[in-house]
Amino acid sequence: MTIYRMTDQAIEAVGETTFASVSVSERDDIQRLLKRQIEIISPDTLVIAEEFSDWEDSKRRIDLLGIDTDANLVVIELKRTEDGGHMELQAVRYAAMVSTLDFERCVRIFAAYLARESDDRDARATILKFLDWNAPDEDAFAQDVRMVLASAEFSREVTTAVIWLNDHGLDIRCVRIKPYGDKANLLLDVQQVIPLPEAQDYQVRLKEKQQKERTARKEKQGEPWNARDFYVSLGEGIDANWDDCRTFGFICGSGGKFYTRTLDHLAPGHRVFVNIPKRGFVGIGTVVEQNVMIDEFTVDHEGKTIPILEAPLKAADMSQNIGDRDLCSNIVRVEWLKVVSRDEAFWETGLFASQHIACKLRHSHTIERLCDHFGISNED
Repeated sequence: MTIYRMTDQAIEAVGETTFASVSVSERDDIQRLLKRQIEIISPDTLVIAEEFSDWEDSKRRIDLLGIDTDANLVVIELKRTEDGGHMELQAVRYAAMVSTLDFERCVRIFAAYLARESDDRDARATILKFLDWNAPDEDAFAQDVRMVLASAEFSREVTTAVIWLNDHGLDIRCVRIKPYGDKANLLLDVQQVIPLPEAQDYQVRLKEKQQKERTARKEKQGEPWNARDFYVSLGEGIDANWDDCRTFGFICGSGGKFYTRTLDHLAPGHRVFVNIPKRGFVGIGTVVEQNVMIDEFTVDHEGKTIPILEAPLKAADMSQNIGDRDLCSNIVRVEWLKVVSRDEAFWETGLFASQHIACKLRHSHTIERLCDHFGISNED
């Protein structure tokens, strides 16, 4: 990017420079001025400490420590270098170290800062006014720590790390402060580069969605199994049709033993919740017999017991690979508690799904929601 100076005679390019070449220091110049106009790099922020180091067993110092209008702490790190150094690692370390600060501690920290600055404002009253609070609210104070990194430039290592950390729930902003001109006439190009301002609202919503999804996945994986319920995925195709399953009382799987072996876990008495991918849940039933190959499975039709392959099926061809124990379709007999057509399939965000043909269903929310929707007692 090029900065231009417009005069009466011409529009002139202002050459890019570095803070070092014009003898601008981090602490005595950049930090000294920014702490008085912090809104340039961190809007809606009150600076409560400079060179903060009030902790045990560490000599590390936070350039600037602030509070934002949402009552979050703000760690601000400044660099005049051309790559940002390792400031993202420093900021994360500092954020962890200040995360335990409470309101009263911050009042004391701010009071000491005001005294050093010869500022006669009352620390407590100033913070309360800034937060628009009548009284301290410890439950709402410092629930999160934001990080602001300001540097002349950021290396790919820094930006990659920041994007990854933001994707995993942290709040880090990179503000580029690029100098132009000379010492006597220094211009600054200040831009937030991560997240891009025009994409910030979207990225916040995306982060919230990702965090909810991660939480849901952890819930799925972390709940104990009730030793009864299984999830079943019924992929309809040439060798599987939900109408046949409803009519003759079974679930099936194909594609080879790698996939169908999951049906071996189903035993009489287990309860199955059947989902048609991209449609939703269509049935709840109780396993009656264990998994068998398709040529061993029989059904009742017109008062007779016949091999399933002789029954009037809607599946185009369930006989594929018949006789091959590793590749043929496998079937589990089920007594249905509730079934609906594929057009009445039920799905909503938050329900469990898996690519496995059958797996233990640990997700209590899914079990409770489906039982409620289909009118099945969870004790059935």
